[in-house]
Amino acid sequence: MTTDFRGLWLLSGAWLAAYFTIPPLLLWAFIALLALLLALLLRERHDGAHSTPWFTGPIVFLLGLLAITTINITGSQCTLPEQGEQQLRAELSFDEAVVPTPDGELKGSANVERYWQDGSWVQCEVPVYLTLAYTLPHNAQRFESIVSFAPAESGTFSWWARALSEPKVLSQSEPNAAQNLKDRFSSVSNQLPSNAQALLPGMLYGDRSGQDEALSDAMKTSGLSHLTAVSGSNIALLAAIILSLLRVFSIPRVPSALLMIAAVGLFTWFVGPDPSVLRASLMGSIAVLSLLVGRGQASLGILSLSATILLLIDPELGAEPAFALSILATLGIILLTPSLTEIFGHVMPSWLAEMTAICCAAQFTCLPVIIALNSNFSLYSLPTNLLVAPLLPLITAVGMVCLLICTPMPSVAQVLLWIPGLPAELVGKIAQFSAGLPGAARPWPEGVLGIVLAIMLAAVLCILLIAGRETERVRVRQISLAMLGAVLVFLAALILPATLFYREPINENWNIAMCDVGQGDGIVINVGENQGWLVDAGPEDGNVVQCLRRLKITSLPIVFVTHSHADHFGGISALEESGIKIGQRLVSAGFELDRWAGASVIEAGAVKDTELVSYHVIGPETLAAQRAEPNDTSLVIRFRFHVASGEIDYFSAGDMETEAMSALLRKFPQPPATILKASHHGARNGGTEIIRTISPQVLLVSAGKDNSYGHPHQEILDVANEVGARVFRTDQSGTVLLTFTEHGVMSTALGSPVR
Repeated sequence: MTTDFRGLWLLSGAWLAAYFTIPPLLLWAFIALLALLLALLLRERHDGAHSTPWFTGPIVFLLGLLAITTINITGSQCTLPEQGEQQLRAELSFDEAVVPTPDGELKGSANVERYWQDGSWVQCEVPVYLTLAYTLPHNAQRFESIVSFAPAESGTFSWWARALSEPKVLSQSEPNAAQNLKDRFSSVSNQLPSNAQALLPGMLYGDRSGQDEALSDAMKTSGLSHLTAVSGSNIALLAAIILSLLRVFSIPRVPSALLMIAAVGLFTWFVGPDPSVLRASLMGSIAVLSLLVGRGQASLGILSLSATILLLIDPELGAEPAFALSILATLGIILLTPSLTEIFGHVMPSWLAEMTAICCAAQFTCLPVIIALNSNFSLYSLPTNLLVAPLLPLITAVGMVCLLICTPMPSVAQVLLWIPGLPAELVGKIAQFSAGLPGAARPWPEGVLGIVLAIMLAAVLCILLIAGRETERVRVRQISLAMLGAVLVFLAALILPATLFYREPINENWNIAMCDVGQGDGIVINVGENQGWLVDAGPEDGNVVQCLRRLKITSLPIVFVTHSHADHFGGISALEESGIKIGQRLVSAGFELDRWAGASVIEAGAVKDTELVSYHVIGPETLAAQRAEPNDTSLVIRFRFHVASGEIDYFSAGDMETEAMSALLRKFPQPPATILKASHHGARNGGTEIIRTISPQVLLVSAGKDNSYGHPHQEILDVANEVGARVFRTDQSGTVLLTFTEHGVMSTALGSPVR
């Protein structure tokens, strides 16, 4: 063995004790074992005077475990008064600033500061995940509310919490110098493209608040979300810049080291105490001290010592996913990169081999945590990371300079920001392109089975790689590398193709499906027993049949075609030839009946009611439709779903444009509806009056990805936001299912089909 693994023993013991509660009996057994091993140190030595006993590792492991356990025992065991669900008056605070969800709720990790019990306040800090369906001032720090609590199964918090009353703000935070600097940086970067504006703060100091939901999803799906968390590379780059400046001024070695540690500490204060930042800062500081006293760069030992110190300070970090990802990624890079670089070096240039090795190493060791968080993995993570890797040094280095000068020289910073801004914009584009590729997010078995499989796979890969590099026996090395190759071939040949054919099961209780038919409309109303009412069939190449089969629709008692344009009628030929049973074929008065055999006109005022859903045709008026442009001949239909919680209305606007819709609404005034299908794919000529009149909670927009028409128009989205509607778009989410529950309208995105 050429690597000193004793630090890993220490970290393993500390982490185990931080994550699990050690039973008293087992704790005494560990103490007895430690005493026995320490006693062995007193025996007569037969090996070399300076050799390390074989049981050094277990001793270090037990010391780490017992140290954390002692801290846990002596620490306050604070919790809520009951074990199960309960309601309490409590004072709380979010751990960090939270951004309202599209539903207007505030969600995030929070702390119960104290709660009211038996006529007095009980001081007790309890970590929770809080949902707040009320507005809160952006600088609110501490607030009071009536809160319901439900036990959480696992994680970094013990309880799910939901505020039941409007919060009363008790204290507000005042912006400090760090926040002022971040605000100043945001103001000078507002001329950059949207992706650059959203990503740069995250890539420089871990602030993701500027990312919208779509960009965040794209970064996760493409495996690039780690770029917007401060990591060791940020600290290393900062240290390199400072070291260069110190050398320019010929600062002696000891003051240089102290100044560098102070600068890292200042950066940590600026960014905030995220687990990855704390790990990287502490590790960097210890590395500087190690070099200063001539101990060299023992990366594995420094990582283990840093992580153990953090666990001693706060044992709850042991269950924090961000802490685990930071430690495991660094561990993988330290342990596996040399072996992988050597392997890849046989088929790649050395620079590419090293970059590929770093990406693979981090993903191997982080796989169990990633699976535990979301039960899928990114198929294109490796190539996307390799694509963006050359851009990162430029973004970080110049970005940091811009951050430092944005206050004294804002004009210079504004111009200079284009240098990191354009690559950051490209990173966002690459993430969005990668996330849109077929099979971008692949499923993995859920639950304990999936986590165990991931741990086993990661462990096998790590053991084979380390054994192949560390052993001095050629035979063992050959066997390890051969087994490693066999495992990788197995993964490539079996698991990946299998996941490509996997389709997630669909909840059969969905009510409305907005099929992703590209630039067109294809809406399905679920009427039960694998039957649906179809409103439009999309364009000829829209694959509406594929969507219906995915939804397990075998019969369509009614097919509405709102008007004759190809993006609504083009898919009818494929539908007629699909074998799916079709009942009534209904069109508006403006449709030429000879274009569709069996079609009949349905006029305004027509109604139909079933046990599950009814419809009422609002327009167009027959005489007006015969003289109008095709868009204005669109069928406008109000559907009403009869569900357990009451009646839910869906208003289908077809492609009817502003003036025709305005006239229709004047003649037939409409009450609000829960769901609205945006007229004309969200085009500006679809108008905003219909959105304000219907005032929906959900706005459906069926539009092709990167369509040349610019659908949906920003004005439509602005008005939707103004009335509080949540927007679902096929160009962003693919096929969308809406399910009506007692808690409201729930959405599910099935993604885009393979066209």
